[in-house]
Amino acid sequence: MSGRLQTSEGIEIARKALDLMAEKCVAPTPQNYALFTHFTADSNAEMCAEMRGALDAGGPLEPAFLEDLYDRHFTFKRIQDAVLEVGGAMSRELGAVVKSLEDAERDTAAYGQVLAGASGELGTTTDSASMKRMIEGLVSATARMQRRSRDLEKRLMETHQEVNLLKTNLEKVREESMTDALTGVANRKRFDESMRAARREADMKSTPMTLIMCDIDHFKRFNDTWGHQTGDQIIRFVAACLARFSKDYHLVARYGGEEFAIVMPRTGMDEARTLAEKVRATVESKRLLRKSTNEDLGNITISLGVSQYREGESIEALIERCDTNLYKTKQTGRNRWTGDGDAAEGAVAA
Repeated sequence: MSGRLQTSEGIEIARKALDLMAEKCVAPTPQNYALFTHFTADSNAEMCAEMRGALDAGGPLEPAFLEDLYDRHFTFKRIQDAVLEVGGAMSRELGAVVKSLEDAERDTAAYGQVLAGASGELGTTTDSASMKRMIEGLVSATARMQRRSRDLEKRLMETHQEVNLLKTNLEKVREESMTDALTGVANRKRFDESMRAARREADMKSTPMTLIMCDIDHFKRFNDTWGHQTGDQIIRFVAACLARFSKDYHLVARYGGEEFAIVMPRTGMDEARTLAEKVRATVESKRLLRKSTNEDLGNITISLGVSQYREGESIEALIERCDTNLYKTKQTGRNRWTGDGDAAEGAVAA
């Protein structure tokens, strides 16, 4: 589609995409812009069909739906392209190595023939001139073999470095695909992967595992009042607070929109409750200033749900229990947390 965007048609596509985003109250992020320009240009049949279905349903286009759509149709393709590029580069590199080995094999065979000939001559040569020619031939053949060995060693070293660089680049692409672009914490894909790994560890080693889910209170009001850039500032601030109190083996993820989660392997309920309260108190204690104008945004608060994994429980069931605790928190006043076994009225308030 890039060719079309460089023409007058591209301007019309961009205008229609922005108009549709405004009509549906969708934030004009780079990811959303990519989705809507491709939809307007009808350049990705599968993605367009999903988008059209959501639009026909008449409801709002939820941020989580758009993030998932972008991940599946754009991020994954970028990883796929990177894999193909790395595979092609490695194929070319290995092809060059094979050629070097073939050349070395031919030189080795030729060197063997020289040695065999010299060995045969040793029994019949008596004059010094013939002996000198034979020795010069051996010296020359040996020098060629040494040069070939050095060239091959250098080529193999270069190939080793090139393969390592390709692996590093591929890992970087994979890391980016698992990271939320706005906050720098893990995205939903990595959250799902981390939940499966933490569940396996809890089952195999009989260690506790706890989940925290967190939502920014009245976030839509901030967005509507101050705009999406300020909303993004708030989201980044909350993500930083969650990361600050989490341990190295915890995983902080943006679950979707203004909702976050912390996956906590090897962590019991008491420690999780303590962490939830530290985060809640820290977020509440900070007064935010709008970056563009320095206006005082006041305090923001968060609501949290805390649940501990039960042996044999599905990941979906754990998330649902934790989400239920989060819902209880919101029902009882927000700016607090609710854990397993806490009655709604027993949730800890600010």
